[in-house]
Parts: sequence; structure tokens; C-alpha cells
Amino acid sequence: MMRPRERIAAALLALGAVAAQAQPCTLVFGQGRNPPAPGEPDWDALNQRFNAAVAGALDGEGRRAMPMTASSVQIDPEGAGLALLQQADRLRCTTLAETAVFADEQGTLVLRLRIYPLLPALGEGGAIVGLRIGAPLFVTQRDLDLKALSRLKPEGIGRQMAAEYLQHDRR
Repeated sequence: MMRPRERIAAALLALGAVAAQAQPCTLVFGQGRNPPAPGEPDWDALNQRFNAAVAGALDGEGRRAMPMTASSVQIDPEGAGLALLQQADRLRCTTLAETAVFADEQGTLVLRLRIYPLLPALGEGGAIVGLRIGAPLFVTQRDLDLKALSRLKPEGIGRQMAAEYLQHDRR
């Protein structure tokens, strides 16, 4: 039989666990844009490293961040988008951080972080049927010469860009 003090401690632990689960999260999503090619950089690995750095920096500042990446060879972008929103809904995420490392058509190396709100999607009769992505709240980007790729440290730039966002969004 538990003593009153033990019951109170158990109840507080249970409430703490429920509160931790209820804390909103940020889904940190990244997808490669440059397909794999012989002699080319491993864009998917660069995206994963950048994504993990952003997620780690947000998580380290008390934001519950959940990293998620998709390969550049993903053949069903619509399906990937739906899976992203379903995962965000399951995790109770209220924010989407989109990460990207790619070479654009002009040969520029681009590292980008965009932050979006995740808003309720309404179905028939006004019932909430999932999530939708709102307009960007924050965007930061680095445009570098592609020659910088051999010296690129996506982890450092990811932490720096996440810090810029956190400076912008003080909670």
C-alpha cells in the first residue's frame, strides 16, 4: 500500500510524462534535390547532416524537434508530403522546419532553412481532418560557390541557421 507522499510523487511523475508528450514539436524535414550521380557529392548525406544539425540545435534549446529526411530519388512527392503531414499530426507538431542543401541550375550551392506553421486542415462541416502548411514564418539561406562544397561543414551552418531562427522566435 502506498503512503500519501508516495502517491503524490507517483501522480506528479505521471503528470510530468503527460506534459512532456503534450509539448508541441517541430518536425525538421529535409529532402535532397540533386539526384545521385557518379562522381557527384552524396547530396542525401549532406541533407541528412544539415537536417540533424538543425534538429539538434532546436532540441538543445528546449524545442522538441523530430528530424525526418527523404531521399532525392523519392518518386512520389505528393505521397511524401502526405506522409510528412501525417507524421507531424501523430507527433503533435505545430511547426515545420524545412532544410535543404542543393546545387541550383546556376551552379550555386544553396543551404536553406524555412520555418512554417502547421495549421489545422478543415474538412466537411468544419471538422479538423489533419494539418496543412501555412505561409513561411522565417527563411534564412546561404548561397555559396559550388567550389566551397569540398570544405562544407553542414553541421556548423545548420547550427548557425537554427540559432538565427531561435533569435527571431524567442519564446
